[in-house]
Amino acid sequence: MSEIKEDVINKPNHYHKNEIDVIGYLEKHFPKEGGFTVAEGFFIANVIKYTSRHKEKNGLEDLKKARFYIDKLIEGYKK
Repeated sequence: MSEIKEDVINKPNHYHKNEIDVIGYLEKHFPKEGGFTVAEGFFIANVIKYTSRHKEKNGLEDLKKARFYIDKLIEGYKK
């Protein structure tokens, strides 16, 4: 039997415990207040976190994670 490999960039297991998607929850339950939604603030903070630490921690993997959150911000403009 082959094991399914975890997608650590786009759908890490620790973000989906007990079938709860943290990102989806934030987008649905925290509407826009002021300039940013809570979800947008979360995305921006993660872009900063992953880009600023990538050389000291996970290198290319962290840059891909930052890109994931940038893509989430871009999706918000398409809606």
